[in-house]
Amino acid sequence: MSNVTDPKFDRIYELYERPILAYCLRRTSRDHAQEAINEVFTVAWRRLADMPSGDRALPWLYGVARRVLSHQRRAANRSLRLAGKVASQPHSEPPGTESIVVQRHEYETVCQAVEQLRPEDREMLLLSAWEGLTHAEIANSMGYSLAAVDKRLARAKQRLRRQYDAMYATGTHRPPASTAKGGDGA
Repeated sequence: MSNVTDPKFDRIYELYERPILAYCLRRTSRDHAQEAINEVFTVAWRRLADMPSGDRALPWLYGVARRVLSHQRRAANRSLRLAGKVASQPHSEPPGTESIVVQRHEYETVCQAVEQLRPEDREMLLLSAWEGLTHAEIANSMGYSLAAVDKRLARAKQRLRRQYDAMYATGTHRPPASTAKGGDGA
């Protein structure tokens, strides 16, 4: 980004930076006032062509500052409300080690089952489940019609279910250490 300045903007900043800073300081903290003045003069720079000249420039800048400070207050209020909502949520205990092991095992088993699928089925499932694409987006991505994606995705899910079930039936899945020996893995 070039460091080119505009003499008109430089003059406006020179004349009005202090009164706008004082205006902001009377309405908010020093940190927020500095953020506000930066935003005010960013707006002034972007809208230099729209900015009134002469005696009307300062009131225009006050109007910009008023809106900037209003936005800051709304953002602060939203943050406080969000913090209050988060604080009011019930605190749940983290899952126990055994639960984590089982969840991880189930995840790994699904991954193993997915790896056993045909590449086309695997790609379609991954685009849907892990990438979060809609059927229309998958159709666009893979070059199929929407109807074809609907059918192929339904069939891929059925194949995945059969593969997952077969891994358990034949014992080809790898059980977690803590459950493989019927205890804590010791």
